Amino acid sequence: MKMTQSPNTEQQKSFTYLREVETVAQELLTLKHNKLEIANAQNKYREGLRSLECIYDRTTWMQIGTVYIEQSTKECKAILRKEITKAEEDLNDLHKQIKRNVHKLRDLEHEPRLEGFALKPISVTEAKALHKGFGNA
Repeated sequence: MKMTQSPNTEQQKSFTYLREVETVAQELLTLKHNKLEIANAQNKYREGLRSLECIYDRTTWMQIGTVYIEQSTKECKAILRKEITKAEEDLNDLHKQIKRNVHKLRDLEHEPRLEGFALKPISVTEAKALHKGFGNA
């Protein structure tokens, strides 16, 4: 006589599988939402930096949280540049996490990995070398 799994055990396995898939998918959506928020904040920092480039005053009022402070325009520019750099690093970290979660989700769904999803853009020096190699310097 062959032993079969009880319907309750199979249901439990199905629920566990669905919970894992839904958890990874929810994490993926949360990461994408965070990425959008950080990208929007980075754009606001860039807008602020561009508008400060046109100002020739020595001091500028800047909002930090709910407080307005008056600082030198040079310091304000440095703060904005630092925030832009930090946002770029955070976006890169989120890209890596999103890639990992997409691979994990595809593995859970027994789907093949996405082709070309892990590609990285070439650097400026690599692009210059290609142009030089093809005679378009």
